[in-house]
Amino acid sequence: MILDRLGLWPARAVWLVAPATIGPVLGRAFEGRASTPRLLVEIGLWAAWFVVLVALLTPSPRSLTISRIAAPATVGVAVLAASSAGWGGTAGLAIAWAAVVTAIAFLPTVGDRMINGSAYGSERRMALRPPGFALLGPVQLAWLVAAAGLVVPPVLLLREWYVAAVVAAVIGAAAVWAGSRVLHQLARRWIVFVPAGFVIKDSMLLVDAVLFPRSQVSSVGPALVGEGSDHDGPERIDLSGGAMGLAIEVALKQPMPITLRERGEARSLEVTNIVFTPTLPGAMLSEARIRGLKIGTASTPA
Repeated sequence: MILDRLGLWPARAVWLVAPATIGPVLGRAFEGRASTPRLLVEIGLWAAWFVVLVALLTPSPRSLTISRIAAPATVGVAVLAASSAGWGGTAGLAIAWAAVVTAIAFLPTVGDRMINGSAYGSERRMALRPPGFALLGPVQLAWLVAAAGLVVPPVLLLREWYVAAVVAAVIGAAAVWAGSRVLHQLARRWIVFVPAGFVIKDSMLLVDAVLFPRSQVSSVGPALVGEGSDHDGPERIDLSGGAMGLAIEVALKQPMPITLRERGEARSLEVTNIVFTPTLPGAMLSEARIRGLKIGTASTPA
């Protein structure tokens, strides 16, 4: 896929052009507003645009969180502006471009390049898909809280409700911090290949990151499903959290200890098979092969 090979450049390009496509409808929406509130909101919009641009130019997990909060917010801003300025070709272009910005920001390859921006030395990080339970409300709620904290104060300011805007800005700062903190957990979940083997880092499901030495890995491959699996007992742990997509299963030569996070409590156990769902399963299997790990199903003999 062409977008995959281009890495972060499509995300950078569409964001760089965003002021030219979304700006006109915002300008029409601002017509007739008092000059001071309008100037303050315009400065705030340019500052937000610049922050996201810097995030896209300096990839890291934090930059990924910033871009994935901001990208969907552009759709909301474009719709609000269109509802005020009137629907038409300009409004349609703004909304369509905002949708493109959002779609590209959530490409798996964009997330992959972002989290590897702060990798050390020979590390290779592979992002994990969000758990299914997180996508059934918590993620949307956290984003709405953060987005509301960013959008509501400028809207009140443009209406010249100054006291309400100040109060909303104070509450909004706390909302942005709380919402982004929850969303940032999703950007810090990955498998990382290191010289000694690979590490699973997932603070949502594991108390601590776990290193699996290369010498202890029997095989890595697509997870076995259904009643035919030979590893459906207590020593097989599913860390995918019901995530969508192809799950990967790692078979170990002997049991290894891990500590799960369950309902705020820690539960220690030993496992021989671990299941998880990377965003790029094919790329992960290729990296595992390069790192000298055996590729096969969990039932493949060591």
